[in-house]
Amino acid sequence: MMRPAFALSLMLLAGCAALKGGDAPVTMRLSPRFSPAPQIVAAPSFVVAPVQARGLIGGQRYAYVDAAAPGEIRQAATFFWEEPPADALARALVAGLRSRFANVSGPGLPLTADRRVVALLDRFEEVSAGGSARALVAFDISQVAGGKAAMSGRYCASAPIASAAGSARAAAFQSAIEQAVATFVQDAASGTVTAAAC
Repeated sequence: MMRPAFALSLMLLAGCAALKGGDAPVTMRLSPRFSPAPQIVAAPSFVVAPVQARGLIGGQRYAYVDAAAPGEIRQAATFFWEEPPADALARALVAGLRSRFANVSGPGLPLTADRRVVALLDRFEEVSAGGSARALVAFDISQVAGGKAAMSGRYCASAPIASAAGSARAAAFQSAIEQAVATFVQDAASGTVTAAAC
């Protein structure tokens, strides 16, 4: 008699656990902003091609790397991006270039331009080491003029993640993407390529 009662109580506990909901999904938004230069120049004109992404970062799930397993890219169960990181980078490139140049169009308006900007998003992940976490953004980019690569470089930046909250994570990634894109835009304006810092 005790044994069936014990089994019944275990089944009830298991049923309660199965019905209990997990953490609610958190969707994070990126809105990179760039201050306009004192003088916006008319030439050259730019068109930003759709950005390609490597591996898991092509999706909307939040990616992270734990210091204990640096060779593994993991995905969070409840954190998601509002749009794929590659789309966020394309928007940031358009906004960044528009802060210095008058004629810039994005992937949605594939117009003819003096230069086509082609980028591959290589890293867009949280990296933890030594008890702290950082947002890391890295991409390879080329400017194509007349069918030939006019300039190519690698750009990256990282920013500390202040807390485990989704808003803190989004703020860190926004800061990192703004830093990396601002460096690229400065290079596009000066005709130089800055050595990647990370």
